[in-house]
Amino acid sequence: MKITFCLLGLLMIFGLSSCKKGGCIEHQKMACDLIDINPNYYDPVCDCQGNTYQNEAVIQCIAGKTKYKKGKCK
Repeated sequence: MKITFCLLGLLMIFGLSSCKKGGCIEHQKMACDLIDINPNYYDPVCDCQGNTYQNEAVIQCIAGKTKYKKGKCK
């Protein structure tokens, strides 16, 4: 029983520390060849390392990242 609680605790700690800025979630990969990537369209998203990108198309199709949160990094 103690081992189960220890393992659950470790999994929770690992899960909480997987993104430095917290709140990052895995998003479904966009079909980049079918969308217009407009870096001038500003709807900011924040990656797990604390970098802000112009919009979801830029972070996914140019930076190649699918794990992020919506909104500007703080």
